[in-house]
Amino acid sequence: MIPRYSIRVVARGVQDDSLSYWRGKSAEERLSAVEFLREQYYALSGYKTLPRLIRVCVLLRKEGE
Repeated sequence: MIPRYSIRVVARGVQDDSLSYWRGKSAEERLSAVEFLREQYYALSGYKTLPRLIRVCVLLRKEGE
């Protein structure tokens, strides 16, 4: 099934009920929407493939060890 999205463009500073809309969505639905917007951004920016996310690993050492 192809997900369908509704996109609405509003002027900056316009108050609406989008916060309550997104709070009513599950975490999976919110992440899916973010991924959709990320894909759209890269497609409009001219990328042929999606860039991979960078993994960062930082090792910390406690003082005295």
